[in-house]
Amino acid sequence: MVKQEKRFVPRVPVKWPVTMLSPLTQVEGKIENVSSKGALVSCKDMPPLEEGLLIVIRAPEYKTMNLNGKVVWSTVLKSSEGDPQYGIGVQFTRMSADDREILHRMIAKLYGMKMASKTD
Repeated sequence: MVKQEKRFVPRVPVKWPVTMLSPLTQVEGKIENVSSKGALVSCKDMPPLEEGLLIVIRAPEYKTMNLNGKVVWSTVLKSSEGDPQYGIGVQFTRMSADDREILHRMIAKLYGMKMASKTD
């Protein structure tokens, strides 16, 4: 049986540095893929699951974005170094109109590049 995709917005692969902040912790990680609704983050430490997060995205060639979000799922991954890593699914819950526009433009540009590479 084929697992049906539940996402309704395109995700694009990226390698963007990210910091997830809560009142008690700061977790550094890397965004592996992103959509207008959320992202997959890989990190060495687990952010708090029950708290909202400030998600600071530092995408190259764009201004730093500060988005509010929450962890919606997590899993343990193996890194190439053998140390455990976490895969964190974050959902964006609030962002400024400027950050929303920038995020949409970045995703559209990257999605267009992804689709063009599939037709080459």
